Amino acid sequence: MNTPKQQKPFFLYIIISILAVAVIGLGGLALYSLNGLASLQSKVTELQDTVQEMAETSANLVAQSDELKQLQEQNQQSSSDTVSAESASQEEGTLSPSHSSETVSSETTTDESLNNLLSQVRTLLPQDNGNWSVYVCNLMKGTEGTIDNQPMQAASLIKLFIMGAVYENYDQLCETYDADTLNSYLNPMITVSDNDAANTLVNMLGGGDDSAGMDVVNAFCQAHGYTSTSMGRLLLHSNENGDNYTSVNDCGHFLKEIYQINAGTAENPTLSHADAMYSLLKMQERRNKIPADMPEGVSVANKTGELDNVENDVGIIYNTAKGIDLVVCFMSQNLSSTGNAQETIAQDSRMIYGYYNE
Repeated sequence: MNTPKQQKPFFLYIIISILAVAVIGLGGLALYSLNGLASLQSKVTELQDTVQEMAETSANLVAQSDELKQLQEQNQQSSSDTVSAESASQEEGTLSPSHSSETVSSETTTDESLNNLLSQVRTLLPQDNGNWSVYVCNLMKGTEGTIDNQPMQAASLIKLFIMGAVYENYDQLCETYDADTLNSYLNPMITVSDNDAANTLVNMLGGGDDSAGMDVVNAFCQAHGYTSTSMGRLLLHSNENGDNYTSVNDCGHFLKEIYQINAGTAENPTLSHADAMYSLLKMQERRNKIPADMPEGVSVANKTGELDNVENDVGIIYNTAKGIDLVVCFMSQNLSSTGNAQETIAQDSRMIYGYYNE
C-alpha cells in the first residue's frame, strides 16, 4: 500500500513572506524615522542658534536705542540753552565784538553784554569833537562799565557833591540855618543849576568861609570813595588856584547809590537823605541831553554841566519798558561844537536805553 505525499504549507510560506516583508518595511521605516529625527535635531539646533543671534541683535538694538535717546536729550538741552542765551541777548541788545578800551568794573559781576554795548557806544562817539568819557550801569544786575574813565572838568556836576555834603551835614546846618533856607538853595542849585545857590551852600558848609566849605566838600568825596572828584574853586570863579574835577565813574557811583537806597537794594548805604536827593534830580529842568530822545513815559533824574567847551550830563533812567533801569553818564571837554556834543549825548543815551529795553 502506497503512502500519500505530504503537501508543503504554502499558506505558511506566504505568511512568513509577508511578515518578512513587513519586518523589512518596519526596519526601513525605522531607519527613515531615525534619519528624520537626526535632521529634526539639526534643524532645532539651527533654530536655537538663530534665536540666540536674534536675542543678541535685539540687545544691541536696545543699547543703540538708549544711546540715541541720550544723544537726543543732550541735543534738546543744548538747544534749550542756546534759546535761553539768545533770549537773554535779545533782552539786553544785539551783541557785537568787544573793544579792548572798554572796561567792566571788577567790583560787580562780569557782564559781556555790557562790554559789547560799550564797544558800540564807542563807535558812535565823535572822533573830531573833543575828548569823551562814558559810564553805564545796568541797575537790574548791578553791573557797570566805562569808556576812558578819567578826571575831567566837572562844570556843574560838582553840584552833585555839594548836595551830598550838605545832606550829610544837614542836621548840623539846620541848627544854624533853618531847613527852609537850606532847601531854598538846594532846589535851584540842582533843578536849574543856579551857581549863586551852589556858592552860598559851600559858604554855609564852611561856617561862612568859602575855602573851609570847599574842604568839607572834598572831605565828603574822599570819605565816600569819589577819588577823581575835587573842588578847587567856587562856581564861575577864577581857576587860577585850582579847578573842579570829577569822573563818569564817580558820578555813576553817586547816582547808583541814590537809586539803590531808594529801591531798598543798597548793601552798605553811606549817603544821607538819598530820598531828598533823588527827588531834586527828578525835578531837573534841563532836559536837552540824556532825556531829550527818550520814549514817552520813560523818566530821567539827571544833572547837567556846561562850560564854553564842556558838555556833561549824568542821570538815572527809570520807568523803563522792561524794568531794566540804568545810570548813564557822559562827560566831554575840549569841544569844537557844544551843539553837536549835546546831540551826541541825546542820541547815544537813546541807543543805550533801546539796547536794554527794546
